[in-house]
Amino acid sequence: MKTFIALSLLYLTLANQGILSNVGDQIHPFQQIIVSLSEVASKDFNFQQLFVALDELAESFKTRKNEENAFYEQEYQQYQSDVQYYQNQITDFKNKIAQLEVDVKDLSDERSRLQQMLTEAKQDLYDATKLLNAKEAQINSDKSTFTRQFNEYGDTITVLDQAIALLNEVKDETSLLQKAENIKEISSKMHTHLKQLSSKRVFYQPLVKALSQIAQNSYVDQENLNKVINYMNQLRQSLIDGQTSLQNQFDSQSKLQQDILSEIQEKITGIRDFLIPMLQSEIETKDGEIKALNAILNDARLNLSDAEDNLNATQNRWIERTASHNTLIQQYDNELLAIKDAENALKKGGIFRQ
Repeated sequence: MKTFIALSLLYLTLANQGILSNVGDQIHPFQQIIVSLSEVASKDFNFQQLFVALDELAESFKTRKNEENAFYEQEYQQYQSDVQYYQNQITDFKNKIAQLEVDVKDLSDERSRLQQMLTEAKQDLYDATKLLNAKEAQINSDKSTFTRQFNEYGDTITVLDQAIALLNEVKDETSLLQKAENIKEISSKMHTHLKQLSSKRVFYQPLVKALSQIAQNSYVDQENLNKVINYMNQLRQSLIDGQTSLQNQFDSQSKLQQDILSEIQEKITGIRDFLIPMLQSEIETKDGEIKALNAILNDARLNLSDAEDNLNATQNRWIERTASHNTLIQQYDNELLAIKDAENALKKGGIFRQ
């Protein structure tokens, strides 16, 4: 009988150390020992020590189960805190990323607007430079035309002066005969120069015809000669007036063209020296701001990824911890059930608590 009690206490000790367990519907080795003991034990034997050992073992399992539950609860609180922390991080990073994306877009839109302004400024500079060159070419052309026309007036007036002087020297038939060739020559010059002024509505043909007629006459018609000289003087004054009008018109037009030229040059200077450099500087500034914000945005995305990874890892660890906890609690429940079944087996064998 002592041998059976010793074996029972040994199995109690092993079970108390967590070595014995009830798996599924299999009979716990500890139960088998108790059953065997109950079958051979004397009804008069005092089994109180065995019941005490069973109670202590059950209490040990309950204590360890309670400790596990308490520790699990503490870990759960920490788990909840960690999950909340990472979720807050994720929310903060998502909000930050959303705001940064808006800021980057705003800066990019502003940069595009500045780039469009720069493109337009360069086009304006090209157009203004082209207009300046055209205006300078026009001014040079107008000046060349004015110089030619002004000289035509001057050359014609000189020829008229020579013709008037020559006709004033004709006093009689002798002087007419002496000047006849000169009159023909000056008549030819006058025709050449006055023809150049035909666009100015200078009617020179009658005058040239009159000079040719005078050169061919063998006598002096003083009245007709005086009329020709008077007409020449009138024509001379008309040419002087035309030359003066041409000069005044050219001066007025030149001033207007120079004013336009100055405005174009001022516009070119403003675009080239101020507007374009300013826009380029602002674009460089915006590029720097966009680059800095993109760096912050990339960091925020990395931080968001890390926070999501940490949350997933925490949740996965808790799943594993919960599975481990449930397995351990199930083991403790199995051990307690085995003790209860062992006590029932003793009762069936007629062994009761004293």
